[in-house]
Amino acid sequence: MKARPAGRLRVAILIDDFFPASGGIGRSVQTQLEEMTALGHEVTLIAPDRHLEKPRLGRIIECPTIYLEGTPAHLSVLHCTERRSRLISDVARFDVIHSQTDRGALVLGARLARRQGIPHLHTFHANIAGTHKTVRGSIFGTLSYQVLVLPALRTASGRTVERPRLPSAHHETGGLAARTDWRSFAEMAQHVDAYTVPSPFMRDLIDEAAGHPLPSYVVPTGYNRGMKRAIKKAKRERADQRVRFLAIGRLAKEKRLDVLIKAFRRANLPGAELVIVGDGDQRDALKGLARGADNIDFRWHLSSLEAIAYELVNADALALSSYRFESQGLVITEAVAAGLPVLYCDDRLTVGLSEESALLVEPDISSMARGFRTLMDPRRRGAMSEASARLLPDLGPERTAERYVEAYRDLIEREATRG
Repeated sequence: MKARPAGRLRVAILIDDFFPASGGIGRSVQTQLEEMTALGHEVTLIAPDRHLEKPRLGRIIECPTIYLEGTPAHLSVLHCTERRSRLISDVARFDVIHSQTDRGALVLGARLARRQGIPHLHTFHANIAGTHKTVRGSIFGTLSYQVLVLPALRTASGRTVERPRLPSAHHETGGLAARTDWRSFAEMAQHVDAYTVPSPFMRDLIDEAAGHPLPSYVVPTGYNRGMKRAIKKAKRERADQRVRFLAIGRLAKEKRLDVLIKAFRRANLPGAELVIVGDGDQRDALKGLARGADNIDFRWHLSSLEAIAYELVNADALALSSYRFESQGLVITEAVAAGLPVLYCDDRLTVGLSEESALLVEPDISSMARGFRTLMDPRRRGAMSEASARLLPDLGPERTAERYVEAYRDLIEREATRG
């Protein structure tokens, strides 16, 4: 029986693409590296040897990747062969494996865990089912799980698992491709010792597809310390009296910013403005929808924490129009860090939100327009801002790291008991 590490843990974190290529997932992993190291643990990042902005903390093992030139960097796949797991094991031993993306990192993590006889934890960061609703998304997303990832994972883990089922169309309204993705996640979850998700609804759908509860942990992603520092330093420099609603995110169809613009225009609020921060393939279409409105402004993409913090501090409320797409909504935690009320329409989102700090409306244009009108009341916004501040302690990055450490120790103890 292996002894349970009582102090410092040796943790391997695997990811197919690292910051800045992977956006929110990469930022989450960067925060985890920083916080785990601050807690005194030995963290090794196993990441691609390309598109890599090396973190300042922890050990790095760079791996070759499968990557097609010209495609987005976040589509790279770590080499996940048995030989690769052997080479890594020759130079590093771990207490727990933590894979963070559902491609080569997951498969390589399974091989390493099996070879070293240690537990394997996997995090489903993104609501991938929310992105695979188009024909193209289904081909490159849904089918890639079925044809590439799952066959490789079955071999890597060496486990025999029950075949999952599709969750009900009532619980996942995104169509057959989305329901198939949740079934794929349920099978992946059975090939590891436990999984984590940032929001409870993801666990509910995975367990429904599995047919029974699987070992899991809900670990919300906390705000980044750098963002919190930037928010604290940022100055509110507005002299006008307009109520500023802020939207931050990729200008992509699944973000439903067209609905947001139409709702804001329908609300007809001369005393308000809508500022949209981001860039993407919907840029021209959204500019067209906003044409003629002098109270809708675009900031395009802001890459620095300081620039985003400035926009948060100079806003009066955050408006989030995505529906059945986000897994948690990192921008919500950033809004909470800035003390902003939140207007949103996805009832599955719960992290960083409460009835006192946020206004939940139906996802249609008319309901969102009414939400804009409601938040014109300064007393309402003030009370919501105070309630938002009370949520902040549970969203700190150190709390996220502590939750992961609790999960690691729990899995290590279970492994020792089984052994």
